[in-house]
Amino acid sequence: MVTVWYFQGSLFNPPTPTPTISPTPTASPTPTSSPPPSEWKPDGIIEKNEYTHTALFASGSLEIHWKNDNDFLYMALNGQTKGWLSIGFEPSFSMKDADMIFGWVTDNEEIVLDLFSTGAFGPHPPDTELGGSDNILEYGGIEDETNTVIEFNRRLITQDIYDKELQQGQTVDIIWAMGSNDNLDFAHNIAKGTGQIILD
Repeated sequence: MVTVWYFQGSLFNPPTPTPTISPTPTASPTPTSSPPPSEWKPDGIIEKNEYTHTALFASGSLEIHWKNDNDFLYMALNGQTKGWLSIGFEPSFSMKDADMIFGWVTDNEEIVLDLFSTGAFGPHPPDTELGGSDNILEYGGIEDETNTVIEFNRRLITQDIYDKELQQGQTVDIIWAMGSNDNLDFAHNIAKGTGQIILD
């Protein structure tokens, strides 16, 4: 009698191969996030994604760009003028009680001032002349043959009675104006108006 030995896995009795099942390929999810914001630099150059909001005034001759986080407001004014640009926050009537920022570029030097309007039609002296403080933290700007750009940042809440407290999610009433001269006392002879911006 012949005895036959079966060895699992040997040539005498090779195991039945287990079929390999390839995984069904799945489509990669489509990214839904927005492009990352550009780093904010007050250099007078408004980069793509540097700001999250833009509003146009005076038929597009003035652009206001802004963004904010928990603590700070970042803003750019781009106007068709070789003179000054201004924005005022939360006036009570006309210009009265507006927390104002004026800026211009002269001889390649950027000037940005923190002001407060004491009357409906001015004057608007610097906060420091009224006993307050200059709360513009960083600023810059450029001027070319047609436009002036001013960029600046400040805290939403500065603890200065001559600065309006700004809150996340707030709809902020603004006034704005442009003049053709690099002079704080020169009239807004190009354009002026009112509007609103909404903070994040």
